[in-house]
Order: sequence, then C-alpha cells, then structure tokens
Amino acid sequence: MQKRTVALLIVITSLAMAGIIVIQVYWVKNALHLQEEQFDNKVQVTLKSVVNRMFDARDSLAPDPSVCDEHCDHRTYQVLSAINPLRLDSLLQEEFGGMEISREYYWGVYNPACGSLFAGEAGPYHDKLINTNHFVSLSCLYQREQLMLGVYFPSERGVLWLRIFPYLLLALVLLAIVIFAFSFTIFSFLRQKKLSEMKSDFVNNMTHEFKTPIATISLASEMLLNNGVSESVARTRRYARIIHDENQRLKQQVEQVLQIAVLDKGQYRLKIKTFVADDAVKACIKSFELTVRDKGGMITYKPEAAGCAIKADYHHFTNMVNNLLDNAAKYSREYPEIMVSTGISGNMFFVGVQDKGIGISHENLKHIFRNLYRVPTGNVHDVKGFGLGLFYVKTMAEAHGGYVKVSSELNKGSTFVIYIPIDPKLEISRNSHESESEDIAG
Repeated sequence: MQKRTVALLIVITSLAMAGIIVIQVYWVKNALHLQEEQFDNKVQVTLKSVVNRMFDARDSLAPDPSVCDEHCDHRTYQVLSAINPLRLDSLLQEEFGGMEISREYYWGVYNPACGSLFAGEAGPYHDKLINTNHFVSLSCLYQREQLMLGVYFPSERGVLWLRIFPYLLLALVLLAIVIFAFSFTIFSFLRQKKLSEMKSDFVNNMTHEFKTPIATISLASEMLLNNGVSESVARTRRYARIIHDENQRLKQQVEQVLQIAVLDKGQYRLKIKTFVADDAVKACIKSFELTVRDKGGMITYKPEAAGCAIKADYHHFTNMVNNLLDNAAKYSREYPEIMVSTGISGNMFFVGVQDKGIGISHENLKHIFRNLYRVPTGNVHDVKGFGLGLFYVKTMAEAHGGYVKVSSELNKGSTFVIYIPIDPKLEISRNSHESESEDIAG
C-alpha cells in the first residue's frame, strides 16, 4: 500500500473520530439542557402549587406586619399582608420534599424591578435569588404589583450533572475504547508496514550479499575447468583458494541469517568459561588492524582493566566486540579513527568502541538495536549488512547479565559500550593477587 493511501486513510479515520467526539459533546450538552428544562418545569409547577395553596388559605391567616419595612408602600403591604412566611416556608418544604431534587434551597418574595427582598431566606445568595430562573408571579392578588416568589438551588448544576453522570461515564468509556482500538490499529499497521519494509530490505541485502560470492565461485570454477589453467599448479591452487575463501564467506553469511530465528526464540546456548577479557579484546583489535590500515585509518587502544578475568562465552564475547569494530569501520568516513577502551565500573567490566564517523540521529538511535533494523541511507547502499549486528550485541550482552549503552551525534561519531558482570569470586581473587604482588615488591 502506498504512503499516500495510508496517510489518506489515517486522515479520514481521524476526522471520523473527531466527528464522533464532537457529536458526543453535542449530545452531552443537549442532555444537560433537557435536564435543566425538566428541572425548571418541575420547580415551576411546584411553586405554582405552593402559591395556590397559600392563597386558598389566606383568609384564615392573620397578616404578618413584620414582612414589610420602610421600602414597602401601601399597595405592597396589601399584597404582603396576605403572605405568612412561616406558612409559605412550610408549604415549600412540603412540596419540595416529594421531589427528587436537592433539598438545599433559598426562597424569597421580591420585586425584580428594584431588587428588594421582602420576605424569605436568601442567606449569602441575595443577588442570585433576585436573578433566579425559578420564580412565579404573585400578581394573582393585585395586578399592579410585580412581586415574585423565587427559589434558588446552590447545587442545582451538580444535581443535574449527577443525573446524566452514568450515561456520560458510559459514553466516555466507550469512546476511550474506540480511541484505544483505533490508535492500536494504526500503530500495529505502521509497525507491520515498517517490519515489511525491513524484511524487504533484508531480502534485497541478502540477495546482494549471496550473489557476490556465488558469482566469484562460479567464475573460479570455470577457470579451473580451463585446460590451460589446470596444467598450472600455482594457478589451480590460487583459484581453489578463492573458491575456499568465498565458500567460507558464504557460510558465515548463512550463519548470520540463521541467527535471526535462534536469537528471536532464545535457543542459543552459552558456553561459559573464565578468561582474561583484555586479551580477548586485544585479539579482536589485531584482526581488524589490517582492514583499518588499508583504509588509511588507525585504531587506538586504552586498556584500564588489564588482567581482569570474567566468566562468559568467549565466542560470543569476541563476536560482540567484532561487531562493534566492524560497524565503526563501515560507518566511519574515508579514514577511520577508532578508539577502543576497557575498564571496570562497579562490578562490571566494560569495553567501549568510539568512532568519528557519520553518527546516528536521535530519531534512529532508539531503533538501532531492533532486529533487521538498518539506519536509512536513502538510495545509497554502499554499506553491507543484514541489520543483525547490534541486535546480536544487545541480545548477547543481556544473556550474560549485562547491557549496552550508546551515545551518538550526527556527523560527529558514535560510542558503544558493552558491560559484562564480573564474578565477585574472581574479583576477590584478583584483588588478593594484586595485594600479594605489592607485598613481595615491598
């Protein structure tokens, strides 16, 4: 599938997800608005019922002069004289007690034109009570008056949210599941696509790597079949040596390919033995010196752990060092400059390989230890390999109980350090031997 098609699918699906989220938000707002309307209707009906019951019994109740103060005029007093605050409060409690709403409320009789409160309990919510949405007119007594009976619920918003909370929670859970599934699908798709590209590159590299020795062997074999060549022992031995060397090269490449399944499944076996790590590192450097010198470069060695013995698989340990040296030589510039150092950090022996090559970008640095991964170089394929080296180094280091650290800067070079645990018994023995040597010297 082409990159444009993949990008288009991701964009379309993302827009669809955004549309679903917008619709969910709209539904939540609409549900809250409906709850507010239902709540308001219930309160409105309740207030009208309270007013009707209060005015039905107004003739049997004596007016309460305490409800009026200097703000009242004659007409207002006539209205308020028909209101008994105790009776009104009792009716409100009785009516609201049968409703599934918050019982915390404040009520009052007020004139919205002047903002005066003539009766009721406003508490700290005087202004909010005057501007409440829950009110009924008391003009049924005197049409000229604009007195209102209003109620304010401090926790109204919370009550309404609590009503729709179960549905909101369910919608959020389902939406989270959809987003997670969508993200996981996209991530898996991109990962599989990347893996497919890596495998395609691996097949192309493997074909190229196998093709060269096979062609060389074929050419050398044809020369051996030539009568003129077969009569010369020296030339025969020369072509036989070429066939042997290319066959060994082909064998090593096949073993590298077979290592993929072995390392992935963890079916390798370590042959642990005790050896001096510094000697093994020196042997690896010696085998690479000629290759580096042929390129006009140099290898510098700084040993700081001479005589340090470790318990490890000698074959795999040297392969790890060789892989780092090989990468340092391949990814260096025209003249490789490689520095190898060894040392001890805590209970770990380490060997570091530093180069001044092309370096690795931060984006690629987090992927270099993945199986078959190779740093992209565009259409340039001048560096050979299958993308197994660093994966092998990391796997083997961890199999020995160690780890690998890397630091790199683009166009400035890279540093890889392998850490392998030192056997405490070997460390004690080494320290004792050094102490004895000092005593003898003294």
